[in-house]
Amino acid sequence: MNERRQWQIGFLKQAQSDWEVYQRMRQMTWPTCYRLLFVQMAAEKLGKAVLIASQSSLATIAQSHAAFVKLMRAASNNRKLQNVLGMKKSQQRAQFKTLLPLAHEIERLAPALAQNGPNPEYPWQDPSGNILVPADYPFPLMQQLHQTPQGVQLLKYVEIFLKRFEELFM
Repeated sequence: MNERRQWQIGFLKQAQSDWEVYQRMRQMTWPTCYRLLFVQMAAEKLGKAVLIASQSSLATIAQSHAAFVKLMRAASNNRKLQNVLGMKKSQQRAQFKTLLPLAHEIERLAPALAQNGPNPEYPWQDPSGNILVPADYPFPLMQQLHQTPQGVQLLKYVEIFLKRFEELFM
């Protein structure tokens, strides 16, 4: 097995593990930041697993935190996914276009992309000068993910991608 494939499998396995932790945390009453942390990490690593097949530089992929939106854009044109979902190409593109804003919000949870804003790992300072702590912050994004049709759909797709990765992206 070549090195790229090993990295791809490594990112996929870790994404699956992060997703499993997120699923288990859903039943717990821990602060929202922890659940979002594992959603963000699973999404990022899943994105990296897909990008490894299409990009040339492993170093660039490994160092970047911007992978989930790229994955969602690639999924919007994925013919194998189109067949699995039973959608026409135009339906699939339209569906994924509506999910991109949420995907972008998840991606921006990575501290390196949060630009001193809400992230599930580190305290940050708001424009008024208040120091906000992830464990105390309500993270409206979590409600969007669980209570809006787009959020529910996005999480469903992440699960499909993780479970059917080989079929969809190889």
